[in-house]
Amino acid sequence: MARRKQLKRLVAITAVFVLAVLLFGVVFGSLTHERDPKVGASFSTHYTEYLGLDVEGTYEAILADLEGLEALRIPVYWDEIEAVRGEYDFQEVDYLMDRAAQEGIDVTLVVGLKVPRWPECFIPSWAQESDEVAFEESFFLMIETVVERYRDHSALERWQVENEPFFPFGECPAPDPDRFEQTVRFVRLLDPSHDIQSTTSGEQSLWFLRTWNVDVLGFSLYREVWNKSIGSFIFPHSPMIYTLQKILAEPFVDKVIVSELQMEPWIPEDIGDIDNSIDELYKMFPAEDMEASMVFAKQIGVDEIYLWGVEWWYYMKVQGEDRLWLKGINIFE
Repeated sequence: MARRKQLKRLVAITAVFVLAVLLFGVVFGSLTHERDPKVGASFSTHYTEYLGLDVEGTYEAILADLEGLEALRIPVYWDEIEAVRGEYDFQEVDYLMDRAAQEGIDVTLVVGLKVPRWPECFIPSWAQESDEVAFEESFFLMIETVVERYRDHSALERWQVENEPFFPFGECPAPDPDRFEQTVRFVRLLDPSHDIQSTTSGEQSLWFLRTWNVDVLGFSLYREVWNKSIGSFIFPHSPMIYTLQKILAEPFVDKVIVSELQMEPWIPEDIGDIDNSIDELYKMFPAEDMEASMVFAKQIGVDEIYLWGVEWWYYMKVQGEDRLWLKGINIFE
């Protein structure tokens, strides 16, 4: 009985705290405070290849044309850097990092089991066949190898540990808070000089619960998504909702940012199975939607926004539809 009373008291205190913070935000007019944010983008070698594009050609086009690009978020895929146990291949990541440094672009390197782009987890087949103890040893050895290789790289701005680690999305093991916390501590031990970021779902989580032991919290911002149960739907959230979440999370971290702003359509099918014409694909997420998404994100009042979909823009450009690419150039100017 006493334990139940303590729980009720904790819930009541939390509710009062939340309401007080919300009232504070409203009173001081910070809910729609628009800033001039640092604008970056995510770049996935896996997704680029999935679209049938050349990684180097696509990356060089991004660096050449999107001249105002200030930052990149780059996932490190375990199955690509260690396809064979104990044999590491960093040629591609080295290239991405070195070119970013040459262009003066800050990089957030994403490490972990769960990193951006479907299917979210990129575990080598040999690791999947390992027992639990061997798996853990191999995983943390991979983390150590990556961090030690890039912790002194001039392009590195921060680490991201996992991608939405508490959100059950993708073909991944069940969320494991203990492994996440252990990985964060391990990365910080290996590299105490760089901040650590984690991310959360912008629409389907309470952000302040995901701020534990990290310096930067990134949130995804998707306005139109697809679900196999109900199909395509639009989140009804206003910028104010995201701002309220940001205000609640800010006391626990140094910074809250948009780590993933939707700038491409959510296509449920495999790209190879799509029969739509390029015109139909464009209509699923036209340049006007890019502009609207950017305006929406800026109204939240964040200092950094990372766009999601530059590979898609280039894919459409290669197919003869360059309006997304041109709009991207305009956004980064």
